[in-house]
Amino acid sequence: MTIRRLSVGVGFKYLLKSIAVGDGPDGASKSDLVRYYSETGTPPGVFLGAGLVGLNNGESVEVGQSVTAENLQRMLQDCADPITGEVLGRAPIARSVGGFDLTFSPSKSVSVAWALADRETREVIYRCHQAAIEEVLAYAEREVFHSRSGKQGCVEEDIVGVVAASFTHFDSRDGDPQLHDHVVVLNRVQAKDDGAWRTLDSRGLFASTVMLSEMHQGVLSDLLTTELGWGWEAHTRRSSPAPKWEVAGVSQRLMDEFSTRTTAILDAKDRLITQFEEDHHRPPTDVEVLKLRQTATLSTRRAKKGVGLGDLTNEWTARATPYLDSEPTAWVHELGGRDVPAFTSAQFEDEILLDIAHTALDVVSLKRPTFSRANVQAEVFRQMQGVRFTTPTERILTATRTTDLAVSQALLITTPDLHHTPRFLLRANGTSKFRATGHWIYTTTTLLDAEARLLDAAQRIDAAVVSHATVANITEQPLLGKTFALSTDQAFAVERITTSGYALDLLVGPAGTGKSTAMAGLRAAWEAEHGAGSVTGLAPSAAAAEVLGDDMGIDTDNLAKWLYEHRQHGQRTRELEELREKVRLIERTGRVPNPRLLASIARHEDALARWTLRTDQLIVVDEASLVSTFALDELTSAALDARAKVVLVGDGSQLSSVDAGGMFRTLVRERGSDVPTLADVRRFAAAWEREAGLGVRNGTSSALGAYAAHGRIKDGTRDDMLDALYDAWKVDTDRGLHSLTPRP
Repeated sequence: MTIRRLSVGVGFKYLLKSIAVGDGPDGASKSDLVRYYSETGTPPGVFLGAGLVGLNNGESVEVGQSVTAENLQRMLQDCADPITGEVLGRAPIARSVGGFDLTFSPSKSVSVAWALADRETREVIYRCHQAAIEEVLAYAEREVFHSRSGKQGCVEEDIVGVVAASFTHFDSRDGDPQLHDHVVVLNRVQAKDDGAWRTLDSRGLFASTVMLSEMHQGVLSDLLTTELGWGWEAHTRRSSPAPKWEVAGVSQRLMDEFSTRTTAILDAKDRLITQFEEDHHRPPTDVEVLKLRQTATLSTRRAKKGVGLGDLTNEWTARATPYLDSEPTAWVHELGGRDVPAFTSAQFEDEILLDIAHTALDVVSLKRPTFSRANVQAEVFRQMQGVRFTTPTERILTATRTTDLAVSQALLITTPDLHHTPRFLLRANGTSKFRATGHWIYTTTTLLDAEARLLDAAQRIDAAVVSHATVANITEQPLLGKTFALSTDQAFAVERITTSGYALDLLVGPAGTGKSTAMAGLRAAWEAEHGAGSVTGLAPSAAAAEVLGDDMGIDTDNLAKWLYEHRQHGQRTRELEELREKVRLIERTGRVPNPRLLASIARHEDALARWTLRTDQLIVVDEASLVSTFALDELTSAALDARAKVVLVGDGSQLSSVDAGGMFRTLVRERGSDVPTLADVRRFAAAWEREAGLGVRNGTSSALGAYAAHGRIKDGTRDDMLDALYDAWKVDTDRGLHSLTPRP
């Protein structure tokens, strides 16, 4: 399941363009797909949601009733009752959010089987698809959807339910089978307590999107197994370690044949990433990758053709036939009839669920320093995807039990303040309505222990140093054969770091302040006193490590690779001792050891030398704000054991690690004004941009005025901005400008 906001008055018309218009039987609904074999288009939308009871002047709207163009326009243009046209609550203002598009898509194997099945089997698959959506929507109405009241929305309000319209689409933009529903949720909900219509509190919805998506996949799999006897098998993903569960018996080759849209987007994204790395000499961050994917999606987007389901079925059958050993509809029947065990929640003892809870907690805590219940529950659903349950209720109940066990093992950071909460603002479970449901934040003792060790290491001042005389001599000379020397703030930073004695030191440098030159100075000063090869460079990615190596003039490594190799120290030491013992035994008999045995010993010795830290060694970690807390802890612990010194280089105001991180910023804050810092921005030629860049970095909102004054800020709706982004990218591409760096 994915989600996107729909602005008032725009963003929904595409749902109406594809609806079939013809002479089908009166009263035909989306659950009756027969008519769409002979017509061009898709079924009309239908109403969903428990909130329908409050519409039509209290007479309600039936679930499953068809949605007309006028109904949808009233909802998403006026935030009004789709039947009467009466505005629900406060009238919307321009560019406000009219609703949310929740798109429910089964896995590719389900869409492929649906596309090739006979009509009876196709109807069964479709009913399961609809039932899974209804289950997830009902759960979200109970646990996720809320509204807010009071000053600045400080009080969370329970709601009757949501008003939604669901539209079924059959194919992707490239004509591949892709059964999916757009469930448009109105941004108005009715409160239970006073019956008032207010806006939907979307915070919980966005925070729970992944969890609801994992729930949908599991529930749909259960229903299809119950109805058709399908089995499931795990497939590796292209860009995620988490497996993707597909229908057993649907080959990867067949799924690839019907994934041309996905393939086109991924290929375009890969090209953009390659170009980004060439232009910036580093890999893009996760946020930048997301933007690149959005660009790839727009650049490969095609208009839908509006072909009828009957014609699509003929085309899909022809495309699938070369990959199958039997006729397509017969092949689909062969997928079913498997003896797949299904379970109830009562069949799982707490001890079993506790193992799943620990695994889920470990996965989440590795990614996030703090997390919510929804984060944990999403991973619990993901861990249970390979298990079938008798009903959706049993799956949800089991996941809830497991999540309860998981969060009970975590540490609650935020707690509800009940001391000053009036009784009428307490929920039935005793919690305060001032605290949004599910917004409690957790962490783990494992992470806190790692953070504590790093904070302690940052206080130690027993590391090796470089004399002031050596530093003074180095900072007056050209570095590494290059024709530049250190500036005043760079030289001062080098001197403070090399003479401080801190075992875990820091260098803060905003973008464009010359961190590369300063790090080259660090290497030159340290090696002048501790010898060649006494400096090691590490970075969070291979591309960043390569750039760091070029800047410092030394061999560097990806931090993850270095840690992996360093963990082999004990095993390599044991293997080396065993090899040496073999040599000793051979020599005692008067024989000459085999050259291959001696070569193996040499390889082990070289590996131990390369991946073992030495006393008085300097380890420079670039882009340190992107390094996870656990990786920093492991590296620092190894350095302390070897009496080596670590220097973390970065900018705490830039992006943090994609895994549990944020310690660079914390270490900088704890050190205070004593942190060596580069402040002279050199990257920008214009003085106003140097000042504005630092102002934005420091959170000074007035700095945005400088960008506005120089025409650097554009505004508009999300759709308008995406279109403008694509148009600008296309113009630059046509001009041969591939860099994503903003134009001056």
